Amino acid sequence: MAFAGWLVQEGASKKILVPPPLAPMLLFHTTSLLILLFESRVSEVPPTPITFGEIFPPDDFPLYFYRYPTAPDLQIQASEIDLKAVRSASIYWSTVTGLSSEPSRSAHFEAWRARGRAPLTILDLDYRPTFWDDLGQACSQVQRALSVVTVAVGNCAECEVAVGESDPARAAQALLDTGIELAVVKQGPNGVLALTRDERAEVAAIPVDVVNGLGSGDAFGGALCHGLLAGWPLERVVRFANVAGAIVASRLECSTSMPTEHEGEERMGQGQAPDTQASTADHAVTELVHGGAS
Repeated sequence: MAFAGWLVQEGASKKILVPPPLAPMLLFHTTSLLILLFESRVSEVPPTPITFGEIFPPDDFPLYFYRYPTAPDLQIQASEIDLKAVRSASIYWSTVTGLSSEPSRSAHFEAWRARGRAPLTILDLDYRPTFWDDLGQACSQVQRALSVVTVAVGNCAECEVAVGESDPARAAQALLDTGIELAVVKQGPNGVLALTRDERAEVAAIPVDVVNGLGSGDAFGGALCHGLLAGWPLERVVRFANVAGAIVASRLECSTSMPTEHEGEERMGQGQAPDTQASTADHAVTELVHGGAS
């Protein structure tokens, strides 16, 4: 919901497949989607489980998932996927959590098969140990997924699960070696590294008074998508995503606290739109959006 909240603020067309919660949660869920102007489609699966989060600034925000015996988002069938929408989407974002069990895992790979590794097919490396039977299973499924996506985003620990490397530079290179076109490694207080075959962009962490870190990753991901779709230079995309995550970390709420592009630009000290003149960096991101990387 938080990730979707960022994209809707920037006018992206939006569609989401959601499972039906219990009655009180259904009211909250549908109201929230209406506020965010999202199209939702309910599938008949178990009730939405509850997740609790604790807040221990500046960098400890544990989550407690009550998803037993299963979670509805992991019950999505391949037959429920709108493959036409998957093929035509300008950007397609999936998470590693969706690979943790069946039938969700097969549904993911069916969608990727239909998409054919089109540009901006993004994998969020959000490895959560409680969702997996063992680490080896997670590693093998993530590596399999990396062979069908074009962009990977994750922190150092998640990169270690994906490619066996936790050092940012080695992890980014190892991700590229799987055939993807862009690797983004989040390093917390050490900033962010983004790497393509032709370009390297590193940005420092943004100093903020942390209130709640929950949702900052969603803000980062939404802003990353926005910048890539806009065709911005890679360094600007990463800086903008980094700023968006920092802004949300400085606020209490999550989906309703996503910053606008204007807020991000102000925080970066830029009050104008990105330069429209072509550059090597612009060309690199254009290739990511439209294809062309070998």
